[in-house]
Amino acid sequence: MKKLLMFCTVLLLCSCGTARGVLNGGGTVLEGVATDLRSAGSMLM
Repeated sequence: MKKLLMFCTVLLLCSCGTARGVLNGGGTVLEGVATDLRSAGSMLM
């Protein structure tokens, strides 16, 4: 299990370049989800 976790961590860091890139990408995804939820809430009201 530890080896799999280490492999995934290394893969994420290599694909995005830095840990900051991973966090930036995660933030962008969360912003997109929030925008979708806001627009869905607007349609319901």
